Amino acid sequence: MNKKMRELQNLIMQKSQEVKSFLDGEEKDLDKAGALLDEIDALQKEFDLLARAEQVNKAGVPATPAQDPEKADGFQAVAKMLAKRDLSDAEKALVTGDGAADGENLLIPDDVKAEINELRKTYISAKSLVTVETTDALAGSVNYEDGVPTGLTEFEDGAEIATETNPKFKAIKFAIKHFGKLIPISRILIGAEKAGLMGYINRWFLKNAVLTENAAIFGALKAGYNGGTPKAVEGWKALKTSITVDLDPSCLLEGVIVTNQSGFACLDAEEDADGRPVLQPNPANPTEKLFQGLPVKVFPDAQLANIDGTHFPMIYGDTKAGATFVEHKALEFQTSEHYFFGKNQNCLRVIEGFDVMSTDTSAYIYGSFSASVSA
Repeated sequence: MNKKMRELQNLIMQKSQEVKSFLDGEEKDLDKAGALLDEIDALQKEFDLLARAEQVNKAGVPATPAQDPEKADGFQAVAKMLAKRDLSDAEKALVTGDGAADGENLLIPDDVKAEINELRKTYISAKSLVTVETTDALAGSVNYEDGVPTGLTEFEDGAEIATETNPKFKAIKFAIKHFGKLIPISRILIGAEKAGLMGYINRWFLKNAVLTENAAIFGALKAGYNGGTPKAVEGWKALKTSITVDLDPSCLLEGVIVTNQSGFACLDAEEDADGRPVLQPNPANPTEKLFQGLPVKVFPDAQLANIDGTHFPMIYGDTKAGATFVEHKALEFQTSEHYFFGKNQNCLRVIEGFDVMSTDTSAYIYGSFSASVSA
């Protein structure tokens, strides 16, 4: 979703609120409400055209034709449920999947989920730092090799392969935990189902979901290293030495340095003996800096807190090997017309499920970084 589309989305939501005031307020004005709805229709049409154009630019193929009127639309299905309107059989299939009973959580339709995943890209998510796996189970385990790999065993053709050097495995368990948000939504989404719903989901659910996921990922990475006790790293020379000596070289192939704003500012102020900054621009990404060839990923202090006033969190190495984010494939929802009755709003409850497993804790280091001590 580009900047223009987000602006249109916000404008549609703003005008939807104005329509509500003209229909439900003390001074009703049906003419103004009708004119605004016409404007919303035009804005929605422009939004849809931009979405199709963006699809063409990404895929390099002609735009998909207008939606088949017989094909169910996930946004309209959810909007109908919020308005307590009957769903067609095709729309029911979108939200029930294999068949959910009345009162159970329903499934966010695939087209809505796809838009949510696309909108996620506008946020700084720590999921990109770890391995992400999808499951339809609520609990389970994954086998990982335990200890340092010892290589293959040589043997003669026809001879038995020695068993004493076979790798050992450990089962790491996961248990999906559910996280949700109650979203108050205007009763008026006429002509603006897509932009309206996405605006509410973005404002109320998505931002909070990313914050919750980031906290769980950072918590797992920190707790997985040395029982949560960080390694003292004083200055850029100590960081360089630790990267070179403490980590297996294979951990640097996909290695990163993760820190917060304060940690980045501290590292960015470091200079070598000739007064040159130790951080270098990343030619592949002008907004990013490199240290010893590793990209530095920066998160807000509010999400990755300082250790104290002069020591800052720094996680470096192969974090994808160090943790796995297991997400439940279903994004669930339920609606209510009664929960926000006093505000004349409907309630949309959205739920996601995930767990974060600590895997190869030797692949990265959780450090407590501080500035170099002046000579």
